[in-house]
Amino acid sequence: MFIGNMVTEAIPARVFALYKVVESKKGISRSELKGLMEPKNIVEGTSYFSAIIKTAEELKIIENHDNMIELPEDKEKFKTIDDFRRYVISILQDMSEGQFWRCTNVIVNMNEKIYEYSAISDSGMLNYLSGQLGETIKAPMIRGWRFWSQFLGFGVMNDMTFLPNAYVYVKDILRLMNLKKNQEYSMSDFMGRFMQYGRIVLSPSASEKNLNIAMSSALRQLHDNGEIVLKFGSDQEIKWILYPSKELFNQPVSSVVYKGVKA
Repeated sequence: MFIGNMVTEAIPARVFALYKVVESKKGISRSELKGLMEPKNIVEGTSYFSAIIKTAEELKIIENHDNMIELPEDKEKFKTIDDFRRYVISILQDMSEGQFWRCTNVIVNMNEKIYEYSAISDSGMLNYLSGQLGETIKAPMIRGWRFWSQFLGFGVMNDMTFLPNAYVYVKDILRLMNLKKNQEYSMSDFMGRFMQYGRIVLSPSASEKNLNIAMSSALRQLHDNGEIVLKFGSDQEIKWILYPSKELFNQPVSSVVYKGVKA
């Protein structure tokens, strides 16, 4: 899903469920794990197990030792699926060569162009993504992408239409940035810290100071919620530009005051 091709079967809930089974068993054979994930008297037809366990291995939340599946000893256990999401977000940058990362980066940087397509899986959209990535993107791949994109918080899926707003994702990144409450950060400092984890939702150009819809919507929502304060300072040379909005904060951003993310 993250290292090879994107797949439909390995949705976040299934990967997390596999993790919790392994956690509860404190080590389990691969065959027994498959039996628990896909009981023979319930599951008929195509097996999803291989795709699910491969994704769990890509994310390094399980280890396979001679077909015995165990949790890594050096990782903190996930109590909730939110913990799992935050962990995946923290390691996404390590998989930036993968199809999922590159596809996400293209989609969030389409801005209003994404509204030209009736669904992310229609033929025009698939042709566009294939051209941008230099490899064929098929409908099952993008259907797999939609589950993870919504789970990780890049935007909202309305049926098969993607509405870019990375509020959930950016909020989790803020938790990783070690910011001090009520401290003001220049936008250059803030974005430098953000880029350690969050380049997937930014322009591929390191010099680009114009933020896309997904990132701009996230910052505006954080600002409106009182979790950050976006500030404009005319005396500061380096400013970042939010994607234009008719109703919301539109000034170039020169600094950010971190107030603390809400639960």
